[in-house]
Amino acid sequence: MRRLALKKREMLLQGLGMRQEFGSDGGRRIVVSQPIIEGFDDVEEEEEGLACMVCREGYTLRPTDMLGVYAFSKRVNLGATSSGSGRGDCVFTTVSHFNIIHYQCHQEAKRADAALKTPKKEWDGATLRNNETLCNCIFPLRGPSVPLGQYNRSVDQYWDQLNSQGRADGSRLRLLTYDIVLMLARFATGASFSTDCKGGGKESNSRFLPFMIQMASHLVDGSANQQRHAMAKAVSTYLSSSPSAAESPSRVSAPLSGARGSTGSSEETVQFMMVNSLLSESYESWTQHRPAFLQRGIYHAYLQHKHGRSTLKLPADSSSSAVRSDEGSSADPDDGKKLFAIVQSMLVYTGLIEQLQQFFKKGKKSSGTSKSSEKDETSKWEATMKERMSNMKEMVGLSKDLLSWLEDMTSSEDLQEAFDVMGALQDVFSGGYTKCDDFVRAAIQSGRS
Repeated sequence: MRRLALKKREMLLQGLGMRQEFGSDGGRRIVVSQPIIEGFDDVEEEEEGLACMVCREGYTLRPTDMLGVYAFSKRVNLGATSSGSGRGDCVFTTVSHFNIIHYQCHQEAKRADAALKTPKKEWDGATLRNNETLCNCIFPLRGPSVPLGQYNRSVDQYWDQLNSQGRADGSRLRLLTYDIVLMLARFATGASFSTDCKGGGKESNSRFLPFMIQMASHLVDGSANQQRHAMAKAVSTYLSSSPSAAESPSRVSAPLSGARGSTGSSEETVQFMMVNSLLSESYESWTQHRPAFLQRGIYHAYLQHKHGRSTLKLPADSSSSAVRSDEGSSADPDDGKKLFAIVQSMLVYTGLIEQLQQFFKKGKKSSGTSKSSEKDETSKWEATMKERMSNMKEMVGLSKDLLSWLEDMTSSEDLQEAFDVMGALQDVFSGGYTKCDDFVRAAIQSGRS
C-alpha cells in the first residue's frame, strides 16, 4: 500500500515537472526537473526584459499590446535667450521609476480606482502602483511587433498629457531633445532624479533613457528623412561657426529648422547639438566631429564658470553640489586641478553621448573588403539603430554598461584619466597635443580669440 502511494506521488510530481531525490544527509527533497508548464520559459524571459506590473506579462506573451512606464514630467524654463527677451523657452524634464504597465491594464486599474467607495483620481491611483513615486504621464515603450498606428496613438496621448501642464516652446522633437539633454545632465552632474517625484534614481532612469531616444528617433523618421538631413546639416553649420559667437554665457535657444525647408539658423546649446548628432549622423561622422564638440563643450563650460554659472545646470535644481560652481569666476585655467573641476561634468556628458553612439550605431563587423557608397553607409547605421531599438533585452540591458562606465568616469582623478575612459585620447593626440591639459587650454584659448 505504501509502495503504491509512493508511486502515485512520484507520478504527480512528474506531472508538475518535479522529482524527489535524496540529499547527502540521507533526507529526501523535492526539486524542479524539466519545466513542462506551457509558457514557463516565456515567463522567465519576460522577467529579464519588460513585464507589466499588473499582469506580469510583456512583449513575449503579448507582443502587440502596448507597454509604457509611469513617468513624471515637469515644465521648466531654460532661461533667457540670446535676443535678450525676458521670457525664456519652456521645455519639459521627465524622470521615471521605470515601473512598466500595459495601457490596457492602466485603464482597467483607472476604472477600478474610480469605482471605489472613496474614488481615486487617475494619477493618485497610479502613484500607489508606482511605488508611491509621483507620476503624471505614461511614456510608451515600442516593442518589435507593436503596430505603428498603435504606437502613434500612444505617443499622441503622451504629448497630450504633457501639454496639459501649459505652454512649451517648439516641436515635439525639439522638446524631447531638450528632455534628453536634461536627463543626461542629471547623470553628468550627479543631480537628483527624485527631487520632484519622490522616487527613482540612476538605475531606473538609465533604463528609461534608451526609450526616450527611441521616441525621438521615431519623431525624426516621421518626416521621411528630411528632418534627419536638416539636423545633420545644422550640426555641421554649428561646428563650422565661431565658438565665441555660438557659445553665449547665457542660455541660448531658438527653434531648430524644421523639415519644411526653413533656413533659419540654429542657436541651440552644444549639449543639444550633441543629441542632434546622435539622432542624425553615423558613428563615423560623430567621431570626426567629436574633437570639435569637445572643444565647444570645454569652452562652454569655461564660460559658464567664468560668469558664475554652472555647466549643465538643471532649471530650478540646487540639489547637487556637483551642479554648483564652487570657485566662482576666479578659477585659474592654468591650474590643472581647477581646470579639471571646471570641465569634468561636460566631459562626462560628452562621454555619455559617445556610449550611446556606440550602442545604437556600431553593429557587428562584417567580413569582406568591398567598398560601399556614402548612401549605403547611411542606410547601414540607420538600420543598425532601428534593429537595436527593437531589441527589448538589449535596450534594457544598456543600463548596466552605462552605469558601470559612469562609475569609472566620475571616479577619474585627472584630465588624462577622464579622456582615456571616454575613449577620446586619440582626439587629443591627433590634434598634435601630448597632454590633455594642453588640449583643454587650447580649446579655451581658441574660444576666446
